[in-house]
Amino acid sequence: MDLMVDAKLAAPDYQANWRHSMSYLRVAPLTAACLAAFSMSAFAAPLDAAKVKATVEGQFPAFVQDHKTITEIESPTGDKAGSRKMAEWLKAKFEPLGYTVSFRENDSSTHVIARKKGEGKQRVLILGHTDTVQPVGSLAKQPYSFDPKTGIAKGPGVGDSKASVAQLLHFAQSLEKLGYKNYGEMIFYFDGEEEVGSDLEEQLLEELSKQADLTLSVDTSRPDWGLTTQRKWSANYDLKVHGVTGHAGNAPQSSASATVELANQITRIMKLASPLPKDPAQFSAEGLKKRGLSDHGQYIPEVTINFGVVETGNKKRNSVPADALAKFEVRAYDPALMQKLDSAIKKIAATPSVGGTRIELKGPFSTLPAMAKTPQAARMVESYKNIIKQQYGAKVVEWSGGGVTIGNFTSKHIPTIDGLGVETDYEHDLNKETADLNTFAPRTVGMILLLDDVANNGLAAKK
Repeated sequence: MDLMVDAKLAAPDYQANWRHSMSYLRVAPLTAACLAAFSMSAFAAPLDAAKVKATVEGQFPAFVQDHKTITEIESPTGDKAGSRKMAEWLKAKFEPLGYTVSFRENDSSTHVIARKKGEGKQRVLILGHTDTVQPVGSLAKQPYSFDPKTGIAKGPGVGDSKASVAQLLHFAQSLEKLGYKNYGEMIFYFDGEEEVGSDLEEQLLEELSKQADLTLSVDTSRPDWGLTTQRKWSANYDLKVHGVTGHAGNAPQSSASATVELANQITRIMKLASPLPKDPAQFSAEGLKKRGLSDHGQYIPEVTINFGVVETGNKKRNSVPADALAKFEVRAYDPALMQKLDSAIKKIAATPSVGGTRIELKGPFSTLPAMAKTPQAARMVESYKNIIKQQYGAKVVEWSGGGVTIGNFTSKHIPTIDGLGVETDYEHDLNKETADLNTFAPRTVGMILLLDDVANNGLAAKK
């Protein structure tokens, strides 16, 4: 049953609602002994954690209402109207906070950049995205609903990534209510086509990351206070085999099968990938649960190769195919390893095994950089871990990701950490996707205190 959001909705009981049985502790103001552990900024004293918590938790009713509003704005990737509507909504919310808001558009989306100068040093780039994978019309099939007893919301794109967009607005509003200005510049970038990417997206990320000192990527978070600290490189290839057609019965001796050679190429290239388990079911969510194991990305193979498209123009069983095409991708964490894989792939393509065939290899193209855990990113991670342990008595679990997000692009230039958003389950599944809104306040408090720690201690300052 869909529940309307009550304007008088109270902030939830975090201790009762937290699904992972984590303790949300009342935090007294930091003592002088605690403050001694930090180097004092010339600009401002560290924030009072208890005041931050009270401020953010007070935002909860408005956060839920805003979350409902934007979830009901259908903005699938490529839908110009929906993307523009989200952009206008953000502009109307950020400008009253003193931000200068600009739009960058292409034929399919509107990207939003909101900037505000502060009084400190660190220039902070914060990433979110307004597009979803669900097409227009999904809202009629799965209307927005929120259960205040459990804190769980449902709807199209409810977690990925409308919850994060609403979270970022209330992060900014909380900073304003706290009177916090200990930053050089706050730069919010709301990507309009994160799910598929574009040339404009890459251009903007390149520009903005060169204007900042660190990136906080606020995409959906992982369970157990999960924080994504590294992601793989990704590179695409097209492999086309040219053969010689002929009658399969009368002229195989004067023909050259493009499909047979393609099969050989696939077999040889796949040997470059890390071994996969014999029983994939053992590594499904259900399989791991049965074995008492938790997945934090540690089971992702080091090197993965996927032949996503394999095709031929030949449609006859008795004709030797003269052409065959495979489109594949390669992923790995280590850039040096990616270079070795590229060399090996090109060597294989240069040596066909079926006589009379010729291979045309294109790639690597649409190469996406890794998100690396650099020393400065590692210091941010440790700071975040300490904050969460102190404020909530919880342990942050580091995740590795085989997928790519927009944080991969900023990581080329500045330290980046990812997965700071509201916790989401079953993302991209219209019928199952949920957002745990109980995690809004704790995650946002953690972000604010991390920002303040960086401002006072220069954890991510450029050398």
